[in-house]
Amino acid sequence: MATQQTPPGPTGLPLVGNTHQWARDPNAFRERCADEYGPVVNYELLGWDTYMVTDPAEIERILVEESDRFPKHDDSNSELKQIVGDGLITSEGDLWQRQREAIQPAFYMDHIREYADIMVSRSEEASARWNAGETVEMREEMTRLTLEILVDAMFGRDIDIAERGIYDAVEAFQKPMQPRYQPITFFAPDWTPLPFLRRANRAHDHLHKQIDEIIDTRRARRNRDGHDVDRDDLLSMLLDGDTEMRDTQIRDEMMTFLFAGHETTALSLTFTWDLLSRTPDVADRLRTELDETIDGRPTIEDVFELDYTEAVVNESMRLYPPAHEIRRQPAEDVEIAGYRVPEGSLLVLPTWVLHRDERYWDDPAAFRPERWLDTSDSESDRPEFAYFPFGGGPRHCIGHRFAMTEAQLVLATLAREWTLDRQYDDLSVTPAVTLQPTDDVEMVPHPR
Repeated sequence: MATQQTPPGPTGLPLVGNTHQWARDPNAFRERCADEYGPVVNYELLGWDTYMVTDPAEIERILVEESDRFPKHDDSNSELKQIVGDGLITSEGDLWQRQREAIQPAFYMDHIREYADIMVSRSEEASARWNAGETVEMREEMTRLTLEILVDAMFGRDIDIAERGIYDAVEAFQKPMQPRYQPITFFAPDWTPLPFLRRANRAHDHLHKQIDEIIDTRRARRNRDGHDVDRDDLLSMLLDGDTEMRDTQIRDEMMTFLFAGHETTALSLTFTWDLLSRTPDVADRLRTELDETIDGRPTIEDVFELDYTEAVVNESMRLYPPAHEIRRQPAEDVEIAGYRVPEGSLLVLPTWVLHRDERYWDDPAAFRPERWLDTSDSESDRPEFAYFPFGGGPRHCIGHRFAMTEAQLVLATLAREWTLDRQYDDLSVTPAVTLQPTDDVEMVPHPR
């Protein structure tokens, strides 16, 4: 190794390291570290020897060019594995490769075309639930909507998520990861009899039971009929395809998608509604494109024409990336940007910081979707990994096209019918497992 130099970083305290500085405002801490110490910063966080990397070329190397040298961070991955099992986001090596190959076809464009009608239908149902002048909590509403879409795509439209208690179970299951609960979740002993943790454990068991029942029913039908006739949901593909997944493995995949497959899109949409409410000129231009492009119900064909709508989604994810950081660890001692980074340490690739870095973004705090339609040299010369809301390399988000299509069709369905006024002054966010609104996002819909 060419160098033994340790990266610079902020001074910490005995035992707690820099955790107290990070806890006051994690996003501000990361931005300050990048500004003061450069492309690689060393600090101690929650007992982890941490190295934050903000050089896009090095991020590309970690995620793409030398991804085998930088697997997922063991401790972080172990915590997640306790929740979802050996699903696609937690598995490694040959198991991950087999799972990826089995699941990938569900997210090819021909299947997304089929899912598009589900996205629009569920969005129309959400629109019908709204009443003019009555407050809607947008994070809750977008979570319900994207979960309904996901369950339809995973299991088929004949699964009643209310009757099976899936929505309530997913909500209870994810509560320990919300900002107000996360410090307790991480630091309380496993035996602590906290009500929200007990509810989360019961919800986890309930979801296992529901998924097992659905798999058993499908297995019986498949054994009787040879395959699931006229079904294109993810579960049927896994059961009918040339895979060797055991039912427990399929259940872990379903749990993974229930945990992670809808929340990021729900958050993206929540942040988008907030940003649109703050920038009437952007909202007007969005609705003008929707009115001029769409005749009747939105379709997948419309999505290919909605350039400004796509730019709105991209710009929202730039300012508020739900996956606010990616974690990796070196499998051996490595050199990054001229510094030594030891084997087994925590590598943090902070999406939030890169997305707001003034080196790559003009007026980075401004919500300007038109920047995505700009073909100038200053825009085209931006490094690829100055923007990576879906990660990158072999482990990039498998559902990124599904998510982008979903976000655009939800906006196309709802924004043509409603304007939304926020009932709060500022939107504060907290980087939990995902980037979360700190408080309720209450908005009042008004028909256009």
